[in-house]
Amino acid sequence: MSSAVGEGRPAPRRWPFVAIWGGAALLVVIGFWVTVAALNATVYSAAGFARGYVDAVDRGDTSSALTLAGVEKGDELEDSLLDVPSLGGLDDVHEISELPLGDGTRTVTLGYTLDGVEGQSQFVLVRAEDRFGVFQAWRFAQPPTAILAVTPEHDPRFTVDGRVVTTTGGDVATRFTVLAPARFDLSHESTWLTAPTVEASVLGVGATSSATVSTVARASFAEELQGQLDDQLDETCVTQAVLLPAGCPFGRQVDDRLTGEPAWSMVDYPQLVVVPSATPGQWLVQETPGTAHLVVDAQSLFDGRRYTIDEDVPFTVSYQMTIGTDDRIAFQ
Repeated sequence: MSSAVGEGRPAPRRWPFVAIWGGAALLVVIGFWVTVAALNATVYSAAGFARGYVDAVDRGDTSSALTLAGVEKGDELEDSLLDVPSLGGLDDVHEISELPLGDGTRTVTLGYTLDGVEGQSQFVLVRAEDRFGVFQAWRFAQPPTAILAVTPEHDPRFTVDGRVVTTTGGDVATRFTVLAPARFDLSHESTWLTAPTVEASVLGVGATSSATVSTVARASFAEELQGQLDDQLDETCVTQAVLLPAGCPFGRQVDDRLTGEPAWSMVDYPQLVVVPSATPGQWLVQETPGTAHLVVDAQSLFDGRRYTIDEDVPFTVSYQMTIGTDDRIAFQ
């Protein structure tokens, strides 16, 4: 039967749609807060922040690591290694503990292995202003740095990551602030000197590690000095027709009258060996023997007899030197 003109129709029921959409919105809100809670417990937790810093250090990203650490590199000598990338090698980085200390401060202990050896580092963090009002933020309450004391033997310089660091003096330990945990290769490479690579690891925050760079003379150092000495003996010393050649390591006193010019020649050249001196920063050519030969005619002042001196004259050479940071050699 058709309805009469003007008869009202019942309004459509909308509450099921409202309920569905409202429920969906509620699920989204719940899911959002569950996700926030999960992220705050992992990525944005104190341990997550500390692990992000350790990952940056380990992959050599010093810019990110310094930013996360809240540390700025200064121009002082002790800050020279702050931006040196770590060699990395940390494996199985994991959280050992996270303990609240009050006032939003927590200690986080992370464990790891380095070259198969287990180690751990502890960090102190404090809450910072939340991100977007919901995600936790952290900062280090204590800088995650350590001290590396480097002693470059016999020369003030050492090499790390291809760069040369010049300290205040050889044979003296210089304390450098470094990010921790990290490890570095230290060596020395210059014109006359070299040192085998030594690995230095700094693991504990606030701890002090030591490393010694054992600098020795290159073979080319002795070869250069040998060439200079040989040239001096050949071109300056044996060419002087006198008994005591000026500036030379050999000579001969004769009490009688000379009747001819002295003639010098070399029999055995000193074979130089360069070693560190007992004085820091100095190098020593050890006392080394050599032999020259003298021929000269003479006449005795006692009885007038004429004779010829034809004999070997032994001598030694020994001297100290320093090497400047420009690799110039200064003899003493």
